[in-house]
Amino acid sequence: MHAIDNEYISNAIDELINLLGIKEEIPLQMILDPFRARKIKECIETIAICLGLPIAINLSYVPANYQTRNASIRFDSSALATTDRAGRGVEGITAQVSIPSYLPLYGTSGLQGFPISVKISDNCLRYPETFAAIMAHELSHIVLHSLQHKEKDNEFYTDLTAMILGFSKVMEIGRKVEETKNYVILTQTSTTTYGYLSDKQFYFAFNKISEIRKKNINLKKKLLKKLTTYRKQLYSYKKELFRFKKLVEYLDKNQNKAIRKEDGPKIVLFHQPNYTDEFTAVIRSSEEKLKEINDLYVGLFHYTQQRLNSLRKFDKEMDTLMLDLKKKSDLLNNDVSVLGKYVGFIGKRKINQQSNLYAKS
Repeated sequence: MHAIDNEYISNAIDELINLLGIKEEIPLQMILDPFRARKIKECIETIAICLGLPIAINLSYVPANYQTRNASIRFDSSALATTDRAGRGVEGITAQVSIPSYLPLYGTSGLQGFPISVKISDNCLRYPETFAAIMAHELSHIVLHSLQHKEKDNEFYTDLTAMILGFSKVMEIGRKVEETKNYVILTQTSTTTYGYLSDKQFYFAFNKISEIRKKNINLKKKLLKKLTTYRKQLYSYKKELFRFKKLVEYLDKNQNKAIRKEDGPKIVLFHQPNYTDEFTAVIRSSEEKLKEINDLYVGLFHYTQQRLNSLRKFDKEMDTLMLDLKKKSDLLNNDVSVLGKYVGFIGKRKINQQSNLYAKS
């Protein structure tokens, strides 16, 4: 495998994100909970799902450093670095994933329940975090092969694929195993590093991916903040429209009120059958837009280029929607102010209480 530099890593990250998008960090606990319950198959399938692989895992255990003799079945062995700080060989963790030549394309229904054979060594169970990191790497080979990617056998690309698909933190935590042995006169510590990137390379990639991820998350947060503001605007608008209707009803029941000359034409207009239709239509269209954005982005954790473009589009659209709703609210507030001149304190308080209950419904 040829030597790589930061430019190579940076270009690979950009290429992979353009192809696959980038996911938010996968919570390590989500992976480790089934592992610690000794549900190893479920653990591996959870990792696979997080990578976008809805496959079925056929799991078996083998001795460490197992090698297949069947040339017709290709196994990707981790072949990970298994030396301590002094360069001595130490026991490695073996994880092998079969990659059939007839693997369905990534993102297609053919991958649903597609059987994949995974062989792991018994010592995997000693290091939960490292096991998760190794399996994320091995299953990322499946991702690249199912994409028929030109670098599908490139171990650096495979590490980077796992990282952009949400396993940066998992791999950071699991890539090193430290063991301490106490002797009579000294304590000896050995560190085993798993993965194909050196520490400097790994943290260069880690930081670049984290920055891209943070930028995307902030874009989502910005939109959701506007969504919250818009929802509050709509809540106030609904209350105001309800108050308007109730004030008209109150005035109709108390026709002995002396109406000012300048308010007469307005109050007549308020009684037109279709006067509130436009106000009601605003509520309906706003609620539909709120639901659309909420459904698309509240649970968003995978940022593809298409979704990011959509996020930016909705972000600009929200500015227009909030401005339009503000204009409609100002018109409605003016109408309510006209009617409010002819309702006493007790009547207003009762209507306000009713409007609060209505807006929450």
